[in-house]
Amino acid sequence: MADIICRWRNGTPKTVVELVNSMPHEVLTSERFRNIMSTKWDGDFFRTPYQLACQLGLYYESEEGYFFPRFDHDITTEEAEIYLFHWLPRYYIPNPYISKKGFNNIECPTFFLRTLYEYVREHPNCDYHDACLACFKEEAKNNDDIIRNYINNYSRILTFSPQGKLNVTDINPLTVFTTMDRTDRKSFFDIFNNNIENIMHPIDESLQQIYYGAPGTGKSFAINRFCAQYENYRTTFHPDTDYAAFVGSYKPITVRVPVYGIQGTKLRDEEGKTILEDRIVYRYIFQSFLKAYIAAWREQQNEEPKPVFLIIEEINRGNCAQIFGDIFQLLDRNEAGFSDYPIVADDDLAQELKRVLGDFKIVNAENINALYKGGKDVVAQVKFGSHLLLPNNLYIWATMNTSDQSLFPIDSAFKRRWDWKYIKIKDAKKGYRITFSNGHQYDWWQFVSAINAEIECGEIQQEDKKLGYFFAKACDGKISAETFVSKVLFYLYNDVFKDFGLEEAFFKDENGETMTFASYFDEVGEINEERIEHFVTNLGLTPKTSEESDDANEEDDMSPNGKRLKYSVNGNGSYGIGEAFLEMSKAIARQPNMTLQKMVDAGKAICGKDIFLPVASLSEWKQEHVNDSKRDRRFFENEPIITAGDNIEFVVSTQWGKQRLDKIQEFATSFGMEFEQIAE
Repeated sequence: MADIICRWRNGTPKTVVELVNSMPHEVLTSERFRNIMSTKWDGDFFRTPYQLACQLGLYYESEEGYFFPRFDHDITTEEAEIYLFHWLPRYYIPNPYISKKGFNNIECPTFFLRTLYEYVREHPNCDYHDACLACFKEEAKNNDDIIRNYINNYSRILTFSPQGKLNVTDINPLTVFTTMDRTDRKSFFDIFNNNIENIMHPIDESLQQIYYGAPGTGKSFAINRFCAQYENYRTTFHPDTDYAAFVGSYKPITVRVPVYGIQGTKLRDEEGKTILEDRIVYRYIFQSFLKAYIAAWREQQNEEPKPVFLIIEEINRGNCAQIFGDIFQLLDRNEAGFSDYPIVADDDLAQELKRVLGDFKIVNAENINALYKGGKDVVAQVKFGSHLLLPNNLYIWATMNTSDQSLFPIDSAFKRRWDWKYIKIKDAKKGYRITFSNGHQYDWWQFVSAINAEIECGEIQQEDKKLGYFFAKACDGKISAETFVSKVLFYLYNDVFKDFGLEEAFFKDENGETMTFASYFDEVGEINEERIEHFVTNLGLTPKTSEESDDANEEDDMSPNGKRLKYSVNGNGSYGIGEAFLEMSKAIARQPNMTLQKMVDAGKAICGKDIFLPVASLSEWKQEHVNDSKRDRRFFENEPIITAGDNIEFVVSTQWGKQRLDKIQEFATSFGMEFEQIAE
């Protein structure tokens, strides 16, 4: 039997202040530290108080015989309260300061708050003693008041009633994942490091990252899928992009102003209206960077600021050194996510920023200022406009096509300030087909795989020249011969194989002659579909059978005149029925406290098969249903969704049809949604 945490005293800001301010604020030998504390506490400190101080992460003693304090100064009750909010989500058991006889049946680390939260979420209004036994395999001791204090005052995500009942709040938890050894005192101490920094992170994502890969792999799509739910600002770099176009500058604009007479009075027309004229004036125009920068600081007025994204498309097509200028320095972020080194703003920019930021009331101003040495009011400098500083909720994400021959190479210093996320070429399972007027259809993914194999194994051997699944845009799942020749063949001839003589076998016609790009067009400029199809079959592709073609589509959802029916969600959009159900599922999943189980239960009324599946169990599910029809095993795997309530990633079935419309509408209504067929 063991206590979850020491019962010496309630962990209040007052207790933390008492413990911290009684300890030395510098590294000492353990012997020196123990002498000091024995004197200050009349020998009582090392009986029980030390255990709470260590469990709160306020200090630790190394095996080499040294004392390491958490704080290097006496703290206030405000600092202590901030620390407790930071400490509770990171506190785990078993740990070095808990009896070795206790909690032997659970893994280390078992994070106290996260584990309890997950149990209570599934067992609302449960008894604390029942939850303790279920979560930690130990009966709760007589310390309900101690635990109630931590939960009600510092968890934000749980409530502990006087009657001993636990419930979750409507706030999503920010949890900590790591691996620990219950006997490792330094690791236990270090997990509470940066007490001011980590508590303020909005989301657990890289602040600056570049999505890179071959063209058509879905880099922009991947970014948009994540960022669409947040405020975002998008720009595209090109060779003419400069600092002024990215950040801002004074620009001439036309305004309507009154016309004044010689005596300084406004001139009026016969009807008594003020006469206006166009006049050119100069104003400072904020561009994408400053728009995102201001929006992010505006969010810092909230206790929990939401993320703001600055999205840069084609970052390697511009001169990054010229475009970023001195902003480059701001890309160095500290562990809290704020710029390590604020920069001084130009006087004209400072004046404009002060006008916008001056009245902002930054909630965590004191904590942000504490990140910087010297005692300066850094937040005041930001509001005054004299300094620029990236806040920790400003995320800068970019895309880069590795196949582009960049006009301006990115230097290593710039690269080091970004995380890089490779987007692999893969089958998006959209069922795209290359179609010809003779009725022949070829599987697009088979073509992509075949041509990429030639690029990889031939003379070229350049990964960045390959094609991604979304290289060519399909219309209703079809890539026409016109799109194929203008998009795909043009790229292959002019950017991939041009310098290698077109000697590969798939460039040869039936007579063994090389097919030039011009040969895909007749004498009047019309495309020669037979020639294009010959190129496709040269790669070993064969036309899909009618059965295979039917299987690639949704269930029959056609109107009497042969057109595919369209549907709207909450009065918006025009989708096929499968895409419409996907969009509706995204909206439902974003509803507060929404769980996957709620959606699964409601979805059972639509049909008897699985329509929502957790991504984590998708592979296992497919193995168990290997004998099912291909239709029933199709899901929107490239568009996973995450539920707001339990943070579970799942996918949605692609197979729907108008015969289920009534059931789908009942499902929609149960979640306050509208799902309607659009009149032709």
